[in-house]
Amino acid sequence: MTSDSKVERPGSCLCRRVRFTVVGDPFDYSTCHCDNCKKSGGSAFMTNAFFAPDKVILTEAQDLISKYDDKATTSGNTLTRHFCSNCGSCLFLNSPSTASEWITLSPATVDGQEWVPRRYNCPDGKLSWVVKLHMEPKDAV
Repeated sequence: MTSDSKVERPGSCLCRRVRFTVVGDPFDYSTCHCDNCKKSGGSAFMTNAFFAPDKVILTEAQDLISKYDDKATTSGNTLTRHFCSNCGSCLFLNSPSTASEWITLSPATVDGQEWVPRRYNCPDGKLSWVVKLHMEPKDAV
């Protein structure tokens, strides 16, 4: 993953009412196989791109963002899951205890990104038919 701290990319939910801009590339990008991420993302896993909170700028329809405090997490830490109340798209994820340090976003909501995950979270939860996902080494920048 090549890092470009100045590139701005637009992003949105499925109905395109909630819009945001993301600045630069994620400082981390993981594929999570925990039950909660699978349920939240509606898939066999959920990908999470980690950014400093000031790199994700909401530009439209912030009032449509609903939140769910997920307290039954694998780590035991509460995670706040943000989603569009109109179309249901998963948008952001953060932890109240580390909200000033990171926010994740669902990479599929960002236009024109080609990021590659760097690591697995909760690999023990990976479904048996998920055989191989491409990962970049964490130190590759």
